[in-house]
Formats: sequence, structure tokens, C-alpha cells
Amino acid sequence: MVRFGEIVEDWTGWCPKKQKVQKASGTDFLWRETFMKMQLSTRSRTAGIAAIVLVLVLASALVGMKLEFDNMQSLDWLMSDSKAVEGYQWIADNTESDATVLAWWDYADGIETIGGRGVVINEASRRIKNTIGGYSAPGKPWHKIEYALWYPFESDEKVRDVADFFVSEDVTSAKEIAQEYGADYALVMSDDLGKYPAVVIGAGVNFDDHIEWPTDPSSDISDKRQYLKKQTIFTRMVNGDDIEGFSKAFDNGRMRIYKLAS
Repeated sequence: MVRFGEIVEDWTGWCPKKQKVQKASGTDFLWRETFMKMQLSTRSRTAGIAAIVLVLVLASALVGMKLEFDNMQSLDWLMSDSKAVEGYQWIADNTESDATVLAWWDYADGIETIGGRGVVINEASRRIKNTIGGYSAPGKPWHKIEYALWYPFESDEKVRDVADFFVSEDVTSAKEIAQEYGADYALVMSDDLGKYPAVVIGAGVNFDDHIEWPTDPSSDISDKRQYLKKQTIFTRMVNGDDIEGFSKAFDNGRMRIYKLAS
């Protein structure tokens, strides 16, 4: 059976199917290829610009975070506590030039910068990072990124040993830890019971064996001594007690420094 298209082609030499093929000529393909290349080039440039913008934004954020972190680590706060400065100055004037002071990490800057003496630990460890005020600042989760990038964490072992010294109930074992690190003095502040939970956590001991917080959140905990279950080297030094094996070398009501008896 002869098809209509064949009759038309026979009479006119024109075929609809062949015509469609002819329209998709080399020029048409070249134009489409050029258009596709332009699209790809545009997308590539757009992606490149977006990547550059992203890098600049991240770099700007990191610079801002670094400036904020450096400000948090500033030593300006050292001079704001005159009683503490008095104690650090006493260290500079009255201890051996090669003396080492065992203290919680918060006081390392004052001991080294003003007192000019060595310390056992300089910073907190990763294990107790959640006890650092700046690290766990409410509403500022980016601080955790800052600490992860720039904070010089102390070793877990050394912080644990210092914490073990303070939570020890036995003078002999405490002195053995101090002597292991060549410590000649131990330092606390009179309000350090607020730091005691961090010390207990740092030691890795059972928290409930040492501290019992009130079950009522509204309770007044201004006097933290009522919640202590044990008397340790730390609590006794904070109280300013006389401790066998130690001699109180300095006490201005704010800072208390004990010398290890030989």
C-alpha cells in the first residue's frame, strides 16, 4: 500500500521526515553545543564565586572568634583582685626562685606572671572542659569551637594528679603526689569551694561520696560547707586549717599558701 508521504515525495521531492533531519544541521548542532558550553561556564563561574564568598565568610568568622578567644584569655583580670595580687607578690618576694606551686589551674597565670614561680598545671584538661566558664558559656555555643581550635589543654593525667592531691583525706598520699611533681607550696583561695565540684570531677572519684547538693533547687547554697561529706586537703586548706605535714606560710583572708614540711 502506497503511503501518502511517499506520494508527496514522488510529486514534489520533499519528504517531511527528511526535512526534520535536514533542519538539525551542523549549524544547529554547533549553536546548541555553544549554548551548552556557555551554560556550563556560567554555572562554573557561579559555583566559584559562591565558594570564594563562603571562604571569605568563614575566614571572617574565624578571625572574629580568635579575637574574642584572645580577649577571654587576657590577663587583665589578674590585677582586679588586690588580695590575690598581694598573695602572688608574696610568692615572688618570699619563695625560692626555683620553687614550684601546686594549685588549681585557674591560678597558674598569677603564680607565673606575678609570682615568677613554676606551677604543676597551667590549664584545664579536656576531661574537665565542661567546667571551664568560657567553654560552657550559656548562649555562646561557638565558644566550644574556639576552645577546640586554640585552647592549650593540659594533660588529663597531670590535672587528675593535682585533683587527687586536693581530694585526698590522707596527708601522706597528698604529699607524695606533690613531691612527685617537685611542688614546694600549695595554694588555694578562701572561696574555692565553688571550684570543688570541678576538682572532684577532675579526680574521677564518686561525686556523691564528696558532695551532696540540695534536692530543692531554690535552696540557699551560699554556705557550701554544709553539703560536704568529707574533709579533704582541699576543704581544710580553704578553711585555713592547720594541717599536719604542711605549714601555713601566707594567709591574707583571701589567698592561703601552705608550704610542704620536709
